[in-house]
Amino acid sequence: MRKTWVKRDNIYYKPFYKQKLKLTLIGVLGLGVLFFVYQLVYIKLGADGGSPPSATPLAANGGLHGSSNSDTGQHQYAYVERIGNHERMILRGIRLRDLDHYTEPASVSRASFRCLQTGRELSWDRVNDDYCDCPEDGSDEPSTNACVEGRFYCRFQKRHRTGRGRDRSIPSGWVNDGVCDCCDGSDEWLPIGGNLVPPRPCPNTCSTKYFL
Repeated sequence: MRKTWVKRDNIYYKPFYKQKLKLTLIGVLGLGVLFFVYQLVYIKLGADGGSPPSATPLAANGGLHGSSNSDTGQHQYAYVERIGNHERMILRGIRLRDLDHYTEPASVSRASFRCLQTGRELSWDRVNDDYCDCPEDGSDEPSTNACVEGRFYCRFQKRHRTGRGRDRSIPSGWVNDGVCDCCDGSDEWLPIGGNLVPPRPCPNTCSTKYFL
């Protein structure tokens, strides 16, 4: 009679908890599923709420003080810029590195605006009120042409392709004068129906003058 060799595993029943390989694979798979679910929940919470900002962007002419302008909108002196995963209101005409100076705090610990050059304190409703309170640098009127010494910084802020020069800016008196001075046309921001508007939208010529 010929002998037939049979594996011991096929003769004796092996309990599941002793099957180490299967148990390890199932454990790893379970941890992977838990991690995936955790990531989905975390992303969902971040998209819905996220942490509230510590400061509120300034809206000119009383936009955050209860007297909004119904003709040109609550944020007529600001534009929306996407920074990372969030959108932020930025005042027109400011230098981006000065952004923190133009962000009205939610708390009352710093309840006044300070002129950039002299440090003179002003109430926030006097920013962009079309009256020059900081005549030395015009920093309280970044979006208007009220200050003789004021500078309007174009929305596109990048040095010339030669690598020289300062942040692109124009005299405040050139704002909304009907002439496109910024390469992106951001100095002519008045909507249709304003006092002075270009005959047609300003062309964007930044790509021909700057490295993008």
